[in-house]
Order: sequence, then structure tokens, then C-alpha cells
Amino acid sequence: MAMAANTEGLTGRIVTVDSPEYAEASRSFNARFQKRPLVIVYCQVTEDVAHAIRWAQRQRVPFRIRCGGHSYEAYSVVDGGLVVDISELRQLAVNVQAGTAKIGAGYRLLPLYEALSKYGVAIPGGTCPTVGVSGLTLGGGYGLLSRHYGMTCDSVIELEMVNARGIVIRANERQHRELFWACRGAGDGSFGIITSFTFRVQPIRDVAYYSMKWDFADMPRVVRAWQQWAPLADSRLTALLNVSAPKQGGVLSVGVWIGSEQGLRAQLGPMLTQVPPQSLNVRAATWLDTARHFAGQPVAQQVFKNSSAYVYEPLSDAAIDTLQRLLTQAPEGSDNMVSMDAYGGAIGRVPSDATAFVHRQARFVMQYQAYWYRPEDASNNTRWVERLRQAMLPYTRGAYRDYCDAMIPDWQAAYFGRNAERLRRVKRLYDPENWFHYEQSIPEM
Repeated sequence: MAMAANTEGLTGRIVTVDSPEYAEASRSFNARFQKRPLVIVYCQVTEDVAHAIRWAQRQRVPFRIRCGGHSYEAYSVVDGGLVVDISELRQLAVNVQAGTAKIGAGYRLLPLYEALSKYGVAIPGGTCPTVGVSGLTLGGGYGLLSRHYGMTCDSVIELEMVNARGIVIRANERQHRELFWACRGAGDGSFGIITSFTFRVQPIRDVAYYSMKWDFADMPRVVRAWQQWAPLADSRLTALLNVSAPKQGGVLSVGVWIGSEQGLRAQLGPMLTQVPPQSLNVRAATWLDTARHFAGQPVAQQVFKNSSAYVYEPLSDAAIDTLQRLLTQAPEGSDNMVSMDAYGGAIGRVPSDATAFVHRQARFVMQYQAYWYRPEDASNNTRWVERLRQAMLPYTRGAYRDYCDAMIPDWQAAYFGRNAERLRRVKRLYDPENWFHYEQSIPEM
């Protein structure tokens, strides 16, 4: 009876600790964390979000906002509080003639791509099929169309938000402009709860994608060639590079070309000439089939530690030696890798202060990754990622908000650079009582 009374005022699909679905509903994507929320509410309409905010304020309990739930540090779940889950806000209205789509903030990426493909359009989002469009977009958002169409946040033309008073507001270039600025790169959970986005969508038909592989021994030559090629290539090409620890795999580059298979083969020429791969696969496909291909097999839950850093100048031989040495020292019995995603193109054509996403002029972002299977391997792998991050500091700048890392000491400067102070001003304006807070939310001061 007490638990039922406790949820009075909440609407939507309510899950409490006594509910049979509680174990699944409270699970973190990163199994390194196990948290026990008091209540989880799955919001199905905007009013459910407003009721959830007001309920948390009345009850004086902490609350977190969850869409896809992929926060690397489980910031979207909270012990003893309320999880406001927006994953069931999945309305969609596409205006092909205007080139826009109003998208519910709860969409996961692959279902969103599938829904948009019926209209022959797309947005430049990420590859992981179960990532929520909200977390991706509000932290910046990078994907296989980004070098041609920009970061995901660059395609947002309006957002609908429930603010700290439980009131629905709309932010765009005409109204709540500072909030609109802040939400494009730093809007994940600091100012309010986004319930829908209006995106500019791009018509897209056939594309081509590739994969090529090398041995780990070729890693220095491949990195040197890739970093001079991928960020400067035709913007229709977005190329990624993944370097696994030597006993765990080799070097892999994959990417997507907005155009024909023949056009892609021509673009690959510089890499094929400088460092001929052991294998090369090139294929023409629809954009949707390509998104499904890169989505891979669904992953229910993993145990991992990731971090990131931006590369603004080509990595020196000393930097590449450092990467090679640390990868060689990776713990055994786990999966350890460094991935590199090429920027440039449309990403760099937007000024660094035009949105809260600041790392416009980076050549690429690196992600340091460790995945393990035995609990006793946690500390070795966590330490390995942190050692790698620190060892690369002389050669890198900042970090990517969507790859949040609790171990970065000055995370505000790392994620937001000189945009951090302006973000704090927006915070004071829109959430002066700091209702929307978590471990790495924008502070007032």
C-alpha cells in the first residue's frame, strides 16, 4: 500500500521494486554498474514527463533521464530515486516536401532509420542500433553520414522540452535561443527533459561501404596514412579505423561513401597505394541495409570502460609509438582497442561557438575501449584505459561528451572547452535551483 501511495501523481507505465519487470527496467547497459531506483516511469505522452518532474520535486528524491540508457557511466540510472524513461515517446511526422521530421525523443537509432527510410530520408546518426536519439543528439552526435551532413545536433531545427516547472517550451533559433544553443552539444539532462526534436532530414538512396584489414605489425604505417587521408577526403566519405590489441585482432578500417561503388573505390586509392591491406571488401547497398550492416548483432549488456580524446594535429611518431606500446600491454582475456573516427568536412564548417559542441576543428576523435568477461579483470582493464588516456594527453585535446568518463578530472573543459562558461550561464537561466543534476551535469557556477 505504501508503495502504491508513493507513486500517486505519476502517470505512464510505472515500475516499482515490487514489479516483475523491475530487474530488467533497472539494468544498466554497462554491467559494471548495478543501481536500484525507487521508481521507473516510462513516459508515453509529454504530460507523463511533466508529472514525473513534479512528483520528484514533491517527494524530494533525485531523478535521472533515460532514453537508450547507453550512458557509459550509468548516469541515466540512480539509486533510491526516479528514472524518467522517455523511450516510449516514439511519434514520427515526416514532411518530405519541407525536408523535416518531428521525431519523438524516445526513438532508438535503428528503428528510427527504418521508419525514416520509408520516406527515403535519413539523419546523420550513429551506428549502434539501440542508442537513443536523445542522448546521441544532445551530446553532439557522430555517425557514418556526419562528414557530409554534420553532427547529429547540426540537423536539429527545434526541440520541445519540459522544464523544471513542468511546463512545455520550444527552443529554436527564434525563441529560447540560448537554450537551443546549449542543447546542441550539452543538452543531456542539465536543463530539462526533451520530448521531441524537429530535424532537417536528407534524401538518401544508394550508398557504398567498405572494410579493409591489416596485421597489427602494420599499425604505425596504417595510422600515419589514415590520419592524412580520412579527415581530408571528399566529405561524402566517412572513414573509421579500429586498432585492436595484438593478441586480440588486427587493424580494421570501415566506412561509408554517399555515391556509387566505383566512386568509393576511387576514394580508397590513397590508402590502398600507401599501405596495401590484407583484405578489401567494397559493396553497394541501400542506406538502410548499410545501417543494418554496421549495427551488427544486438548486444544486451556488456562490462566495459571507455574514454576518449580529440586529435587536432596529426599524431607524431612518438604518439603512435605510445599507442602501439599501450596496446601491446593490454590485459589478457579481454577485448582492448583504440578506435578513430574521422572528422572534417561538414563538421568543421560550423564555427566552434555556433553550438555547444566545441570540437569542430579536430581531425578525428579517438575512443579507448576495454571490454571484459570476468569480474576479477575489472581493475586491470579500468587502469589500462586510464593509463592510455593519460599517456596520450601530450598529443590530444579534450574529450567527447557522448563517451562520458568519470575519471576525467576537468571534464567541463574537456567536453566543452571555451563554451563551458556560456553553458553555466544557460544553466543559471533555465534551472537556477539545479533540479536537473547528475555526476557530470552542467553546474550553475
